[in-house]
Amino acid sequence: MAQSKAYKWIVLAILVVGSAILYYSNMIFAVRPDTMPTFNIGPAELTAISTIGCLPGAFLSVLIGKILDDKGVKLFTALGLVLTVACMVWRIFAHTYVELFIATVLIGTFLLPITIVGPKMVGGLFRPEEMPLAMGFFGAAGGVGTTLAFATGNLFPSLPAAFTGVSVLGGVLLLTWLVLVKEPPKAPAMQSENAGKGNLGKVLKSRNMWLVMLCTGLAVGAALLVNTHLTAAFIEKGAPEGMASTIGTVLNLCLIIGGIAAGAIIGKLGKINVPYAFICIVGGALYLLAYLLPVSGLTYVLVALGGLICSGSVGVSFTRIPLLPLTGDFGPECIGTATGMNQTALGIMSFALPTVIAAIAGGNNLVVFCIAFGLLFICGVIGLLIPELGENGKLAKARQQ
Repeated sequence: MAQSKAYKWIVLAILVVGSAILYYSNMIFAVRPDTMPTFNIGPAELTAISTIGCLPGAFLSVLIGKILDDKGVKLFTALGLVLTVACMVWRIFAHTYVELFIATVLIGTFLLPITIVGPKMVGGLFRPEEMPLAMGFFGAAGGVGTTLAFATGNLFPSLPAAFTGVSVLGGVLLLTWLVLVKEPPKAPAMQSENAGKGNLGKVLKSRNMWLVMLCTGLAVGAALLVNTHLTAAFIEKGAPEGMASTIGTVLNLCLIIGGIAAGAIIGKLGKINVPYAFICIVGGALYLLAYLLPVSGLTYVLVALGGLICSGSVGVSFTRIPLLPLTGDFGPECIGTATGMNQTALGIMSFALPTVIAAIAGGNNLVVFCIAFGLLFICGVIGLLIPELGENGKLAKARQQ
């Protein structure tokens, strides 16, 4: 299996499913109308339980990434999946909101290894020119999980049945991981007795790592701002509720398709920085234009194009992580730690930015869309300051010589 050309795609599929399950597990609360009456909670508690599963990533990602670098990925990730499934089963029988809350936090915690190990394994399995496409699939996993939750969440006859479905998905993920995934060979630097020592320090000292983290955080914050305010903003502008809801659905479908397409295009071009600037600045401008113009059929077109183009604003950061060793800042043995830092930035900024900006905007959607464009514009500029890591860039060509 390890020698098969199909193996890397099988592993990628497992990683994508693992990340998608995290988002599916969280969003199942928001799409079920029986969540609030079953647990006697209000909208605030519903929002909390629908987002809390991602919060452990803000605090534990660096630690878990370092463990993956130091101890290997197979057994540690398998242990996390075993505990994940156990908590999923516990959640089926939860009778109180407190039990539900604790189980969901633990599910988000124990699923972290499979979400963090993605760039590390992709970097070892795929050729550099294939990484943008591979990471495009990986970056789209969250959107896939969210979209499937909205599409299938209400098909279950009850909330415990929905939790049972999530548990089955977790069990299948665990089984495929144990049977199909092999421990990847260690990078050369990991062979010495000092392997793993100083990894965090090397990554923390990397200016380029911090620039990638900034791009990740700002892009995620902008995406959440647009997504969470989109429906209300267009209803305020006079769109019927059905149209506003459909616009949101179109956006999320285009984000999934565009994330994969962006990876394929960047892989073909062999360059990252200029395409990334285009993705962020033009995509952000289309979002703003869709809001500024009167609501019409053109609104669908502008939102769809914005989603297709702007979807790569987050995924490209995942692509850059396994390529950062080209800069000489740190080696391949540090990629898990680097991914953990990137996930930390994602977790913190995805909570802090939308919350702070929503408070600043005070219900003014024009301010929200202008700030979202500003964040994406900054991302595009910062992306140009990172060394070109694409296959046709100077660093990659120098490595090939």
